[in-house]
Amino acid sequence: MATNQSLDRGLAILDLLDGEAQPMGIRDIARALDISPTIVQRLANTLAAAGYLEQMPETRRYRLGYRAVVLGGALRRDDHLLANAARELRSMADEHHLNGYLGALRDHRVVYIDSVQSSGPIAVRSMPGERAHAHSTAMGKILIAELAAAELARVVGPAPYPALTTHTLVTAEALDAELAEVRRRGFALSREENLVGVISVAAAIRNQSGRIAAALSVAFLASEHDSTGWPAITQLVLDAAHRCSRSLGHDGPPIQLTGENAHVA
Repeated sequence: MATNQSLDRGLAILDLLDGEAQPMGIRDIARALDISPTIVQRLANTLAAAGYLEQMPETRRYRLGYRAVVLGGALRRDDHLLANAARELRSMADEHHLNGYLGALRDHRVVYIDSVQSSGPIAVRSMPGERAHAHSTAMGKILIAELAAAELARVVGPAPYPALTTHTLVTAEALDAELAEVRRRGFALSREENLVGVISVAAAIRNQSGRIAAALSVAFLASEHDSTGWPAITQLVLDAAHRCSRSLGHDGPPIQLTGENAHVA
């Protein structure tokens, strides 16, 4: 009975944090669930050690860890995908000096599952478990590009959307046109829409049924790569995402930048 009670309480903690936009402290969790702080601390330690919670070093508060993110989505995700994606991200960082990210859509936000810092000038700020807007990030755009209209509206909310920079798409008309372009091209771009001076490119990771399960993206400084170099970077991301898709059983053809599709800007 004690084991079942511990499991129930652990799941309650995960459910609580899943619904919170900000990390929570032990006493806040204990108060919300009417559980002793001592018990909450013990369960949080266990969940964090297993990767289901992550403790913020600055505040000591907790948020969902990457394993909870992985289990909660539609990936049929497992460590096999994480290992493949991590290998691709590391390759792009080491060989091409690009910061790489793996993410999935959870509720109305993009959740970062993994990130790798390159030796380049951009510092990785998106750690596993952190969330970002879908309308302003390349990863978000690729993840929402094939959603039905009602689901898309639920995810992005009513317009005008939050303006992260002066380049952010804030109207429904602009976002709809952008997502149509994403579907046509097979990849997404964020042109200083989430961070000033930063360009990002994202491609879809598809599961066996062909549905978008996650996304792979890279970020680089606009000042480091002008638009003539974007196609080569985009092809790297497309190829990496295709290999990750194959690890999930997807057997669709890779996307190649040819003809009109090769114009990336």
